Parts: sequence; C-alpha cells; structure tokens
Amino acid sequence: MATKRRSGPAGRAGPLSRARIIAAAQQLVERDGVERLTMRGVADEIGTSPMSLYRHVADKRSLLIGLLENVAEEIARQPLPTGSDPRQRIIDTLTQTYDVLAANPWTVQALLAVQELPPGALPISEHLVEALRETGLDDATAVVAHAAMWHFVWGQLTFGHLDELTLTAFRRQGSAAGTAYTQLAKIAGTAPIVAPREALVSGVTALVNGFLPRD
Repeated sequence: MATKRRSGPAGRAGPLSRARIIAAAQQLVERDGVERLTMRGVADEIGTSPMSLYRHVADKRSLLIGLLENVAEEIARQPLPTGSDPRQRIIDTLTQTYDVLAANPWTVQALLAVQELPPGALPISEHLVEALRETGLDDATAVVAHAAMWHFVWGQLTFGHLDELTLTAFRRQGSAAGTAYTQLAKIAGTAPIVAPREALVSGVTALVNGFLPRD
C-alpha cells in the first residue's frame, strides 16, 4: 500500500524548485530541529520522492546553506544602522542582527553543521569593521573586537536562556551556601531576571565600551 504524501503548505501542488524545497526544509527544522533534517523528510514534507530533490539540491548540507542564505537575505532587507556615532552603530547593528537570528533559533545549529557563512552575511561584518576602524582601532584590535562581539551574539543566542543557572544552583544549596559563597549571597536576593535581548544589548554595550578608545 502506497504511503500517503503530505498535503500541507509545503506539499501543495506546483512545480518543484529549489526555493520550494528550501521552504519545506525550513518548516521541518522549525518543527523538528536541524538534527532531524533529511532529504527524505523534506520530500515527505512536500509530497514527492527523495530522488526528485537531487535535481535542485545536492544534499543536506545544500539545504542548510540555502536556509542560512534566506536568513542572510532577511537581515540584508533591513537597512544597516547609520549615524555619526560609530559606537551606537555597532550596538544597533548587532542588536538588529540578533533580533533576526533569535526569530530563527535553528540558525546556530545550521551554521555549526556547515561551518560556512553565506556571502549575504559579509555586509554586516564590513559595516561593523568600518565602524570599529572609525573609532581609531588598529587592524589587529579591530579583528579581535569583531570576533569577540560575534562570539557574544552567538553565545547569547545559544545559552541566553541559561543566564539564571548560577544563581539557581546557589539557591539549591540552602542556607550553608550563604557562608561558602558570600558574594553570590549578596546578589541572590536582588539579582533581576534579565530577558535575553536585554542581556544582549547590555553585554554588547559593555564590549564596545571596553574595546573602543575612551574619549
């Protein structure tokens, strides 16, 4: 007995194309995660055979690169921040980029899987390095600052929801923890719960102020 094909949005009738395949792949990773992405799964999502996909995409890696290209295009559709203050341009650019990536949380896993940035991501780095150099940083320091800021953004996307783990572990220790960890005890009762985006903005601002020359 033949398996019934899906007939959802990605499986609607129409000619098969790379764009349609990538759209189906995105539906799948949003629902099941990058680790569950397969050519067969995408074919089932569309309602076709796996072999028919290979005329448009080579393999899972090609699917992931296509997904990352779509995110880069989404970021590129937003005008890059402008203004006379390069510090604020850096903060605004990273925050704007974070917002798009946070809306596509699978991006981190896709990037780790392919170890490749799509060309559409380069204008963001060009914009950041230009602003970093405008502040007076030399080339070597600009490279380090650029890397540190991206590390922070990717780290916040991946682990931002774990910010409370240290204080949670402290509180679970009970009353004895207050004596053993005096500094944690001082902040445990008053430390605010910071939303990931707020933590991103605060952290990026601190990084910018730490790297860039003081006025």
